[in-house]
Amino acid sequence: MKKILFIFFLFSISTIFSQNFTRQDTLRGSITPQRAWWDLTYYHLDISVNPENQSIEGSNTINYRVLHPNDEIQIDLQDPLKINKVIQDGKELNFRSEGYSHFIKLKKKQKNGQIKSIKVFYEGKPKVAVRPPWDGGITWTKDS
Repeated sequence: MKKILFIFFLFSISTIFSQNFTRQDTLRGSITPQRAWWDLTYYHLDISVNPENQSIEGSNTINYRVLHPNDEIQIDLQDPLKINKVIQDGKELNFRSEGYSHFIKLKKKQKNGQIKSIKVFYEGKPKVAVRPPWDGGITWTKDS
């Protein structure tokens, strides 16, 4: 009987301290349909750093192989960085954002086996690292 009470107590405590998953947890931590149809082959980053106002801007060319036909792609970019525009084949694409996840609507369904690319333009003031390098972010101070 004591074992049963002890197990019940442990179970009760664990449910009290457990956290519910949010939609953002699901978007960041899952292979969604907008992620599953493409396979990343290459990133090309162009970044301009402006220490005076502690900001960055740039672009990321994302090359990918099409695994299944689809016309929407999901990428992530953390706040406070924001996407300004996305280009594919010389045409600007529409996108919507849900927190860190961004859903880009392609002009047409991509075909199996194609190698395609999109270019994502972004800017913002990245968060400052409190305990670099463990907590992410950027450090703007200079060393000797």
